[in-house]
Amino acid sequence: MEQVSASSADYVDRSPEGTAPGQGPEGPLRGPSRPGARALLEVLDRDGQPRQSFAVQHWPLRIGRALDNDVVLSDPHLAAHHLTIATTEHGLALTLADSRNGALLGRKRLRGGESAALAIDGEPIDLTVGRTHLRLRLPGHALAAELPIAPIGSPARRALPIMLAALALIAGTLFTTWLDTDPEGLTRAIGSALLTGLVGAAIWCTAWALMSKTFTRQAHFGWHVRVFVLASLALLVVGALPALLAFAFSWPWLSDFDFIGTIAVVATALYFHLLAVEPARHRQLRWVAATCALVGVALSMWFNVQRSDQLGEELYMNHLFTPALRIAKPVSSAVFVDGLAPLKATLDKKAREPARGDEASRSEDE
Repeated sequence: MEQVSASSADYVDRSPEGTAPGQGPEGPLRGPSRPGARALLEVLDRDGQPRQSFAVQHWPLRIGRALDNDVVLSDPHLAAHHLTIATTEHGLALTLADSRNGALLGRKRLRGGESAALAIDGEPIDLTVGRTHLRLRLPGHALAAELPIAPIGSPARRALPIMLAALALIAGTLFTTWLDTDPEGLTRAIGSALLTGLVGAAIWCTAWALMSKTFTRQAHFGWHVRVFVLASLALLVVGALPALLAFAFSWPWLSDFDFIGTIAVVATALYFHLLAVEPARHRQLRWVAATCALVGVALSMWFNVQRSDQLGEELYMNHLFTPALRIAKPVSSAVFVDGLAPLKATLDKKAREPARGDEASRSEDE
């Protein structure tokens, strides 16, 4: 066996005596992937990138902490002789020794003494032993497509899209502040909104950059800034669009449940922030974001029920849109009043119910 690149794991070559380099007692599984190599075993870091590689020149391949293994890993969660990969009549098979922690073959848990067949075609084999992540590549395994190298442009060109998005965010914030604020306090409100946004963005992106630096050794500050700016723009859109559509089409339920769009944008932003911290865990991070969104929607509905006995939020608009944006047909006053008739029973019932303060005073008097 040949060690391609060295790092924290140790390596010992244990080729059988009397065997030529690259020839094992069982013969080659398939044509060699390189002269003298029948497979490649990679030790992966937490980002899923190869940290160390071993060229497998013979079978069986023994992995463990003891020095008489073919691949020696300094992982305290491994047994002395943890597992063996050998050829069989049907291809390759992995056999675990008497190990307390076992191994993960893809997502399948293997316990000590168990065996499993390994596919000699398809995708490379992911294997987790102890705290060490391994990937076994065979000649029949498919290679991922070559990735293009991103063109290197000037810093100004790379920063131009995010600068335009930031300007759009500032313009949207100023417009929203102008709509929501009385003219007397407009200047103070604009200054407060800009200062709060800039300070909040700096703190938010710096915290995520420090987290990325801690786990991946790269800050990815520009990535977190892009996620923040685009998510903030999306929040402006989902904050204004439901109310506009509700006004235009007379669909009040859009305004009642606009918080669902806000929670979805926040969960998506959380996913992309976490992607810079754990770039190799796309599936798990998607589940985390989806779970956060579902929990957020459920809690919002529960609080709405506690506050107003309905799942949606109370219909409230601090400003009205221009009548030219109305698409729904106008309703006459007579039809509108007739539509209020079903509310009479509900309002009469609530009018007969004593207020909570009255109930408390009655209990005290009694």
